[in-house]
Amino acid sequence: MKRQFIILGILFLFLCCTKKEKIDTFPFDEFVFAGEALHSVFCIKFTKSDTVYYQRIFPEPIENSYAVINLEEKAELNKLLRETNFEKFDTVYANNVIEDEQTYLINVSNLGKRKSIYLYAREAPKKLDRFIKSLGEIKGKLHFMPTNKKVDFGDLKSILPPPLPPMPVKKVN
Repeated sequence: MKRQFIILGILFLFLCCTKKEKIDTFPFDEFVFAGEALHSVFCIKFTKSDTVYYQRIFPEPIENSYAVINLEEKAELNKLLRETNFEKFDTVYANNVIEDEQTYLINVSNLGKRKSIYLYAREAPKKLDRFIKSLGEIKGKLHFMPTNKKVDFGDLKSILPPPLPPMPVKKVN
């Protein structure tokens, strides 16, 4: 009987002491990525929680949705964000001579500090291009569900299309 308890105790220790996969914590308070193309404007917000928010701004109507990111995707995202040093990048990469339909905005917030990176006309460094492509792959794996929750995506003025001009007023004779 004593021998069985010892064997069970040793077995229990081995089972309890197995190495668990460590998931790094999210490196920022908030991370917002927005994109504009000829026929669409969207933004996606990652936070410390497992919820990812997505907003389609154009074409109207505006639609909000969310997805729950699993541990594997969260680890992939955290690794991607940790490997990208946003501080070393300029705030604007643009070539105003070229009229391109692709624009991106990256807003990073951590410990009260904010960093924005505006990308226009494919002028981004290769590291940021790869980063954006990887984000798109992560986004593609998520299954978004509609929500009525109001989500603050921060300042998106630089990427939002200008408002439509007012309709002309007809003169009544």
